[in-house]
Amino acid sequence: MHMFKYLMISCLALLYARAGAQTTGEFLETSRYTVTDIDEDTRSAYWKAFSSGKQPETMLVYLKDENGKVLHDLKITDLESYSESSVTVSNGQSLSNVAEVIHLRTDYDVCCSNIYSTYFLKTKDGALIKLPKTEYLHCDGPTPITEYRFPNQKFGIKDHILLVKSYLNDQYEVDSVEVLKSYQWNGKSVVADH
Repeated sequence: MHMFKYLMISCLALLYARAGAQTTGEFLETSRYTVTDIDEDTRSAYWKAFSSGKQPETMLVYLKDENGKVLHDLKITDLESYSESSVTVSNGQSLSNVAEVIHLRTDYDVCCSNIYSTYFLKTKDGALIKLPKTEYLHCDGPTPITEYRFPNQKFGIKDHILLVKSYLNDQYEVDSVEVLKSYQWNGKSVVADH
């Protein structure tokens, strides 16, 4: 009985934490979207060209929805340092006409990691609005992150999407931000503030 009670409390705590993350605008892993892998034939062709001194062809991975529909293609130019691409989502309840925000992240690793991110606003009618790509270099420790902040997140501003440099504390939580650029969202399009 004690073990059952412990499992129930653990499950409820996990569900509460996940629900809390969605109300605070945090990005969570999802099964509604996937990023394809680079198949073995494409990898082999890349390495064959690379080893013979030729310029390898650019490879593509795809962001797909749960029905397999391609939503976005992503060019992988350097297989040597390409690590992975992943997708997370956040609810878009704080932005008019936005169902969710999709975050596509691509990592290239050598000694440090170059991290490239593409964010999409998915409107309630299914349209995808792509935000300008972000990029930052991550080495050891809590390095500042270039990312977008939305109204339902810490440091967010109503009806605005902020491109920020987020500074992390020792627990890797965002402690403060430096606003690099501000965009207004009118329910249909993103417009840069001047």
